[in-house]
Amino acid sequence: MRFAAYLVFAAFVAAMPASAQSPQESLQGSLQDHNCTGKPDIGYDQQIQGCGEAIASGSYSGRELAAAYGNRGRAYAGKGDLGHALPDFDQAIALDGGSAATFSRRGTAYLFKKDNDRAIADFDRAIALDPADAVAYNNRALALNAKGDPDRAMIDLDKAIDLDPTYAIARRNRGLAYQAKGDTDRALADYDAAIRLDPNYVRAYDSRGIVYTNKGDQDRAIADFDQAIKLDPAYANAWINRGSAYTNKEDYDHALADLDQAIRLDPASAQAWFNRDVVHLVRQDYDRAIADCDQAIRLRPGFALAWNNRGFAYLKKSDFDRAIADFDEAIRINPGFSVAFNNRGSSFAHKKDYAHAIADYSEALRFDPNYAEALLRRGFVKRLNGDKAGGDADVAAAKKINPNLVD
Repeated sequence: MRFAAYLVFAAFVAAMPASAQSPQESLQGSLQDHNCTGKPDIGYDQQIQGCGEAIASGSYSGRELAAAYGNRGRAYAGKGDLGHALPDFDQAIALDGGSAATFSRRGTAYLFKKDNDRAIADFDRAIALDPADAVAYNNRALALNAKGDPDRAMIDLDKAIDLDPTYAIARRNRGLAYQAKGDTDRALADYDAAIRLDPNYVRAYDSRGIVYTNKGDQDRAIADFDQAIKLDPAYANAWINRGSAYTNKEDYDHALADLDQAIRLDPASAQAWFNRDVVHLVRQDYDRAIADCDQAIRLRPGFALAWNNRGFAYLKKSDFDRAIADFDEAIRINPGFSVAFNNRGSSFAHKKDYAHAIADYSEALRFDPNYAEALLRRGFVKRLNGDKAGGDADVAAAKKINPNLVD
């Protein structure tokens, strides 16, 4: 009856184009008097106020006024206030439709709003105006990937890196794309490059650690998560992922400590609650496992793995009806969830409902023909149901797949 801790894959990273890329930069001398520069050395609130004063003054028009709107939009975007950022970018583009940077910034705002079609349209326009805009290629790749077009996304990431070989964010994003395709060697090469380019790149260490974890090299994974945590102790994903690596090493004390800290940092992380549940299951602390799954499900009702794990805990507590209800939901969410079928089959078997048990084990095997545990258990239940020959055949086939199984 399988359950596992899962890693948290950090998202692709979009970048807001720097102010220096804008052709409006040369027009902004007088806007500096209002602290309306679009540069990071002046705080967002100060820029919003200053740009607002410049706009309201009536002293600016044309491209200068467009720059004021664009810089205020960038400040709003920096604060995460896309509702105010987008109208400012719209106004800037209406006043000056030749600014690649403003199209790129508006595209990035749409990207954060998950409006990928509008984002791509704006990045297309930015690239047409400035074919050397590496940031636009990077961000368009993210929108393409979100729309389910990873091949075109990879082409854009290649282009971003060709245009700017020192672009660490694009290197990590391409590493994530390779990782999603299962090409871990190229993913590692890109993460290595991102870290060389930016030794303080927290997410690159975290991403590389995930690759090492999946390769079974838990010690190197932990070293990378250590570095991510050293650089940013508040980065909950690194604590979650290091906890998973410790779980894989069967170092459950360290795993629990890391997952406790992850939950303190981000109590809204369903993954952290779920991964801690796995440690409780391994330790046979089923009440705590159920409590953690309750939280994971509350935070993410469609989390099929959490429904399965809570069902497993109920199964171990001999609360078979609750177990079956949870496996039902896990299967409703993910109809091809072979582990949930196997576990529900075991629940039915304990209730001596052998027909339903055999049906569920058969479904598990339909989705995973090499699922030796399901095959073995189906064999046991067939014997109990009077089909000794069929049961013996299943048990023999299961042992052929996994000779370590015990009859």
